[in-house]
Amino acid sequence: MLSYKEYDNAQAVEIVLRGRVSTEEFDAIANKLESFIARHGKIRVLEVIEDFEGMDAAAFWHDVKFSLRHLHDFSRLAIVTNPDVHHLWSSLVAPFITCEVEHFAPGEKEAARDWLMWPEGAADA
Repeated sequence: MLSYKEYDNAQAVEIVLRGRVSTEEFDAIANKLESFIARHGKIRVLEVIEDFEGMDAAAFWHDVKFSLRHLHDFSRLAIVTNPDVHHLWSSLVAPFITCEVEHFAPGEKEAARDWLMWPEGAADA
């Protein structure tokens, strides 16, 4: 299951992954995300992974194609997940990502959101 929330004033979206993701569900969220990118250009993404069980093979393929099309459309990415998923993600995806990326442990969603929304170029507090 995917949930999706937009923060227009911060040019950011929050996506939560739980359970198993179907192709239809992925495509619906990808369409919303593409519209958001079209409106804002580079965007920020908070991805929260909770009890994720995977995705349909077609959904995975659609995710790969989406990611390749939008490699340069993200300015900041905050990922909240357990360390095992973090290491897998880093091995597969991180070499292709050019934006700022921070990983946060479960329970640090507010810290991840704060980091994501922090103005670019601002000194750390």
